Amino acid sequence: MVTQPRFLAIANPVAAPAPEPFRVAIVARDLVSRTALTAILGRFEDFAVEQLEADDFLVSRVRVLRPDAVLSDGAGSRDLHLIESPVVLILDDALRAAEVLSAGAHGVLLCDASPRRIHAALLAAAEGMVVIDEALRDSVLQHAKPVHELVEPLTSREQEVIQLLASGQTNKEIAKQLGVTEHTVKFHVNGILGKLGVATRTEAVVHAAKMGIVEL
Repeated sequence: MVTQPRFLAIANPVAAPAPEPFRVAIVARDLVSRTALTAILGRFEDFAVEQLEADDFLVSRVRVLRPDAVLSDGAGSRDLHLIESPVVLILDDALRAAEVLSAGAHGVLLCDASPRRIHAALLAAAEGMVVIDEALRDSVLQHAKPVHELVEPLTSREQEVIQLLASGQTNKEIAKQLGVTEHTVKFHVNGILGKLGVATRTEAVVHAAKMGIVEL
């Protein structure tokens, strides 16, 4: 009896695609500051860093680059409300924390924050969370606008939305959880801002917490 030869098929291993890097735009007042922040983030292999100057074209260049988050030393803070990507600021003046949060920042850290904390803050901000350095917490609450009575009570749906905002969820995530469209969520958010007399989501959460409307 003739034994037929056996063949072993060996498949070429296919390398799994590398995960997309987390893209960070660094905005700082001068080249030295930008280089220093770039060196800090360069320790993390999951980050891809791009340096931007804080000039009159900052907003348009951020819009084209579309980074996952922006890290700034406070330069260009007047344009925060125009930047679509979440912005985390590193401050050397604790008194500015409440101001920049009201202007639209998603996070504030002190200038002595460790690289690990900066890394965590950028990732959290990209997930729609508001990040406040523990050392700045009292300063932010102390300088928040005085809490006034609501123009009119929040509806039951608005109460659901503000609680989800407080948990750090994005409009898309809130819409999915409530089974409504993002447009409807935006409508409710605008209603909440108007009734609380504030301009930003961060202010809304802080005010609602101080009024006992939400639990943080």
